[in-house]
Amino acid sequence: MNHNIVEDYTWNILRKQLQKFKIPNNILYKILDNVKEQLLSFISVYDEVEFRNMLLILGSEEGNFYEPKNELIANMVVITIRNSLLEEVCSINHSHYGSKICLDGDYVKIITSKAIEFFEEKDLEEASKDKVQPNFYKEVASNYPVACRALLELSKCDSLNREHSYKEIEIKEPYYLKELDNVGTVDMNSKNYESGISPEFNDSLCNFLIGIRDKKSKIYMTDSFKMTTRNFEKTLKIIEFVLTHDGIYMTGNYLMTKNYVSRRKELLKASHDFDGMYSKLETLYEISNKYSLELKNIQELVKDDFE
Repeated sequence: MNHNIVEDYTWNILRKQLQKFKIPNNILYKILDNVKEQLLSFISVYDEVEFRNMLLILGSEEGNFYEPKNELIANMVVITIRNSLLEEVCSINHSHYGSKICLDGDYVKIITSKAIEFFEEKDLEEASKDKVQPNFYKEVASNYPVACRALLELSKCDSLNREHSYKEIEIKEPYYLKELDNVGTVDMNSKNYESGISPEFNDSLCNFLIGIRDKKSKIYMTDSFKMTTRNFEKTLKIIEFVLTHDGIYMTGNYLMTKNYVSRRKELLKASHDFDGMYSKLETLYEISNKYSLELKNIQELVKDDFE
């Protein structure tokens, strides 16, 4: 049943949409295969509520604002469809990936809205009985226990209970990110064509993480999960690195450390640019004292941007 639902959506809906938008066939089928793998893997764990909710938190800063309104299904659509190779043809560097077409926000909205309408009519609880192996999300998540624990704890927060502490996972040593060894190399400097789904790390990102590793800074700040990357494993790598180096990972809505999580009472919509991120630094209501303090610290560091 899992396979039938996913096959129906990818072949009869998404394929036809991408063909209508004139996406080249070689790219179209690559996108379909990627979306299919992620949908099969997600639906397979739909009945594993904690793991499912850990995944869904990564889509919440977008999905909560999608139409039609269906928080769970919309967040699923973000992580399985929006956060897929579809991003390559939404990138300003779409030509690097072989596409003459760049899907704008209106096209993407058509895709996400239709996906929500399709999946909210399906019995995903029943479909989850049809397990798939290997499971993409399970395979990736198994390598980043600290990040996944923090996201799980974050998913337990809500508008009434916005923060809590938890027992941290014991680790032998902080997470080693091999990409940091390539900072300043010709190879890394040439990586200027990234899409949001790219697994690559550029110099700017690496230098920021080096600052956290070397205790020159403690906070990794991004507007929303998607503003750093839509790549699932890259997201977990960054969170794992920051938290295991005793740093703070923070978006405009969420704060995570290796033993504490917090969120806003009402989520703010993910921004499309850095101006939107800066405005969130000024929006300090409905958040915990600890979260507010860290936002104020960042606001002070970037105060010139507000003048």
